[in-house]
Amino acid sequence: MKTRSIILVAAASLFLASCGPKVSDTTVITGNLGDDYPEWINITIKPLSFNKRISVENGQFKAEIPKYLEGMAQLKAGKVTGSFISDGTPLTISFNDDYSLKVVSKYPKLSVQAKFDEFQKAMQDIQAKYQPQIEAAKDDATEDQLYDAFQNEVKTLCLSTVDANKNNVTAVTAIDNLRYLLNNDQMDSVLMTLDTSLAKVQSIASLSRSVAARKKTAEGQKFTDFKIKDQSLSDYVGKGKYILVDFWASWCGPCKAELPNIKNVYQKFAGPEFDILSVAVWDKKEDTIQSAKEQGIVWNQIIDAQRIPTNIYGIDGIPHIILFGPDGTIVKRDLRGDDIEAEVAKHVKPVK
Repeated sequence: MKTRSIILVAAASLFLASCGPKVSDTTVITGNLGDDYPEWINITIKPLSFNKRISVENGQFKAEIPKYLEGMAQLKAGKVTGSFISDGTPLTISFNDDYSLKVVSKYPKLSVQAKFDEFQKAMQDIQAKYQPQIEAAKDDATEDQLYDAFQNEVKTLCLSTVDANKNNVTAVTAIDNLRYLLNNDQMDSVLMTLDTSLAKVQSIASLSRSVAARKKTAEGQKFTDFKIKDQSLSDYVGKGKYILVDFWASWCGPCKAELPNIKNVYQKFAGPEFDILSVAVWDKKEDTIQSAKEQGIVWNQIIDAQRIPTNIYGIDGIPHIILFGPDGTIVKRDLRGDDIEAEVAKHVKPVK
C-alpha cells in the first residue's frame, strides 16, 4: 500500500475582476453578534501591527480596517475567536450556530473572502466524494487507485486556484495543499508565479527555503555536512560504506513505526559495506536518550540536532530516511516501509 500524505482541507478559488464596485484600500466590517454578545470585540492583523478594540451596542458593531490580502485578520469576541480576509469589500460578520464566523461580502465577485470560501467548499466536496469510496475499498489496488484520483482532483483544483489568486492568501492555502503533491521543480515553478507580496508570508518563505534545500541535496548530489557539538555527519557518511540515515524524534509515532523496518535492515546488512545512523531532530535530549533505549536503537546516533540538519536537507516532516553511497552521494531520499530494505538490497549483500 502506498504511503499516505496528509491533505489538509483548507481554502480558495478564482479571483474574478468585475465592472461596477471597486475594491477599496480599507475594509468596512459590519457585525451582528445576536443576543449573546460581549461589550466589545478586538480585530488584529499581526503583519500590519494593527490592533483595534471596537465597541458593541445591542449586538452590533461597525468599523473600518486596513485591507490585507496576504493573510487573515483575527476577530476576538469574548471567548470566541475567528479569522477572515480583510479584502477591501464591505463585509458583514455574524456567528454560525457552532460559533464559527460567517462572513458575507457585499460584492462577492470582487471578494477574496468569497472565493476563499468557495475553495473551502470545493475541497470539502472532493473529500466527501472520495472518503467513503476509499474506506469501502475491498483491496489495496482499488484503494490506491481511488487515492490517486483524489489527489489528482485536489492538485487540479489547487493549481487553478493558485493561478487565479497570485497575490492573496487563497494561493497560500492552495499551495499548502500542494506541498506533498508536487516535486521540487514543480513546486519551484509554482512559487515563481506568485506576486512578490506573498514572498514574505511565513509559510511561503519557509517552503521556498525547503525547496531550495531539497534541490541542493537531491538524489545524485554529494552530501552536505553538519556538525552537532563534537559529532559531524561526515564522521559516518562518505567513509566507504552505504549509510542509512534516519531523521526522527521520540514523540513521533510514524518514526517509531519505522524502527522495526530499520532494525530488520540493520540485522540483515550491517557490516563492512553498510551501517545506520539515527539523527534526532526537534526533540529534547533526555527524551531522545530514553526513547532510543526503549526502542532498542543500538546503531550510531547523533542527538539534539534540532533544526540544523532538517534546514540543510529541506526536511518538513519526519521520519525522513536517506540512503547515502560510499562516497557520500545521496542515493535515495524519503524511504519508508518495505522500500527501505528493497533499496538497501540493490547495493549491499546481506551479511547473514
